Amino acid sequence: MYLDRIKKVRARMAKEGVDLLLLGPSSDIFYLAGYGIKGDKRLLLLVLPLAGEAFILANLLYREQVQAIPAAPLLDAFIFWKDGEDPFSLLKTEIEKRNIPVKKAALEISMPALFTLPLRNCFPGTDFVLASSLTDPLRQYKDPNELELIRRACRESDRALAAVIDKTGESGSYWIGKTEAEFYEALSAEFSRGGLSHFGAGIAVGANAAVPHHVPGRSVIEEGKCLLVDFWGRFEGYHTDCTRTFHFGRAEKEFEKIHDIVLEAQEAAQRAAIIGNTLADVDFAARSVIEKAGYGENFTHRTGHGCGIDPHEGDSVNAGVNVPLAPGMVFSIEPGIYLPGRFGVRIENLVAMGEQAAEILHTYPRELKVLS
Repeated sequence: MYLDRIKKVRARMAKEGVDLLLLGPSSDIFYLAGYGIKGDKRLLLLVLPLAGEAFILANLLYREQVQAIPAAPLLDAFIFWKDGEDPFSLLKTEIEKRNIPVKKAALEISMPALFTLPLRNCFPGTDFVLASSLTDPLRQYKDPNELELIRRACRESDRALAAVIDKTGESGSYWIGKTEAEFYEALSAEFSRGGLSHFGAGIAVGANAAVPHHVPGRSVIEEGKCLLVDFWGRFEGYHTDCTRTFHFGRAEKEFEKIHDIVLEAQEAAQRAAIIGNTLADVDFAARSVIEKAGYGENFTHRTGHGCGIDPHEGDSVNAGVNVPLAPGMVFSIEPGIYLPGRFGVRIENLVAMGEQAAEILHTYPRELKVLS
């Protein structure tokens, strides 16, 4: 698996004239080598030349972790440095010793300036570019193993949401008087119980739900208010991402109307996710429903985003993204309508493209659930 991915990246390097790929701790190094440890202020790099053997440069502190990565048998060497040594000089010496050209080098996009600036100083004549042009086109199309991990992540996240919403068997009344933060902590714990990590969520009550990226806080869940739950996490390196909107007690007529419109838009976009269409076509299907209903100005974001090792990766489901749908693509479909100061509704599923149409990866009901 890793050998095949490295070969494909090298083919793209050759096409784009890239001599050297430098990856620090990131989703790209996880994709190419299986290294999933979070980075720190110590330089750690997977060094992949266009020709010649790849190697890893790391602080001695991480010797056991890097030597145990799945792609270790494919690497020529592990070069370790100690605190107090200059890893950049060590890297330059190793590259010169191996006669690796460095006219054009690619850096992964999340590498901090703490590392990129010294690298530029080490190789002053090098043209540095972003590695995303090499890796994104490959990561966008998941293989069967990746798809199964995403399916499992989605199944487990559905279970976790059901467990939290129906806490104590009281159909949600348990949450009346609790805060967004308390709901967040309960859902996080349920994710951990199911083997998911890197949990995150936007838990928004009432008017907070009209803020698409609301940060959960001390707002109280009350009778007569909605609760928007946008939540994500990783299973063995691959993400789930889902949103459902609930209501506590009787909902006003406009809320029910808007929830129906968003659900119709979400279903229309899912139907448009077929081979022969583009990501822009999927966005248009959702946006047309909402615009026809008179709420176009209240749908303030793209319809979706790619998902995989990162919760947001690859091309967006948006107007102008004329990327053809193809087997292996995984993306969200999440239209929303937001009325500032009142409430918001968003419904999100992840879908995976099959040979003809999309496979819906979530089974938790999307219809309005009134909790009381």
